[in-house]
Amino acid sequence: MDSDALRKKNTFGRDFLTYLCYKSDAQAGQIKLAPGDQEFALWVDSKIVLEDDRAAPPNILSYSGDDFTNQDLKQAIRSGKRVREARFRLEKGGNTWTFTLRADRFEIAGLKIDMPAATDPEERFFGRILSIEALNGILDDLYGLFVSEVQEKTWKTKGYREFQKWLAAREV
Repeated sequence: MDSDALRKKNTFGRDFLTYLCYKSDAQAGQIKLAPGDQEFALWVDSKIVLEDDRAAPPNILSYSGDDFTNQDLKQAIRSGKRVREARFRLEKGGNTWTFTLRADRFEIAGLKIDMPAATDPEERFFGRILSIEALNGILDDLYGLFVSEVQEKTWKTKGYREFQKWLAAREV
């Protein structure tokens, strides 16, 4: 099987990014992974690429800047597209991460970290390493939440219905 055929069969990454966009919009950007966990903010930040690869050539839709709304996102998903890559902004505590998450390889690109300033270069270096580890942990937890939600029996009876309700909702 060639890499294009494998990529078309493996859609879990795109489903995960689509799920992140859904959760972020449905919860007004406020995410809480588990009871007792600290809340954090997550939203799409200025770029999203959606693709429907069921046809040849794939049908791609890209938005950048502030020219797209959640209604544009919902319409694209309703038409069969899934998120191929998105630029996210995540804020937790005093840290802010801005990064592009690419679904096909689960890779992060263009990571920008805003964190409290440190004067010592060594302290700044280790602070950035710890910040990258923290982001990795948050993304791992988000992926774990995604997998557990869609694998639970309640996803078909409750979770998917909530997703469909969000998808059908119109702005007022």
